[in-house]
Amino acid sequence: MGRFRQHITNRRGDSFLFMIILVFLILTLAVILTEYFRMESLYQQVEYVLQRGVNSSVDYAMLDEYRKDGCGRMDGNLAVDMLYQYFQEEMGLDAGLNKYIDGQWVYTLEIQSIDASDEPPKLTLTGDLKTRSIFSFLNGEIRLPFTVASANNRIEEGGSP
Repeated sequence: MGRFRQHITNRRGDSFLFMIILVFLILTLAVILTEYFRMESLYQQVEYVLQRGVNSSVDYAMLDEYRKDGCGRMDGNLAVDMLYQYFQEEMGLDAGLNKYIDGQWVYTLEIQSIDASDEPPKLTLTGDLKTRSIFSFLNGEIRLPFTVASANNRIEEGGSP
């Protein structure tokens, strides 16, 4: 503690340089933390909306006529079509799966695979969320991988009364 006080009370100008370096380090840390939490928030929001889309696609594509016999089945092609419709209508993505807010590009969904199995009814979406930093000095794209899945195993044997 004595050395710190000595640097601050020093009259040679070292304390001014020390304070500038200290302020620079604090601001750099604040920028890094702000950007990290912004990316984490964006990722969680997109993952939540994707989970809702996958769930609703599976629910919509369920073939109810098979439940009478005690088995769950869905139309996989219909589920994939409904998922892409959800991307455009609910998420506001364009044909290239890009998200724009007020004319500014925010992110792109890059779909690597969509696996739809009819029996058991399951839809798995795998891909990357591609975005950029809001700070101009941090160039480059940031890719955040995601995997979202939904399965519908609810079966009522013998159908509804």
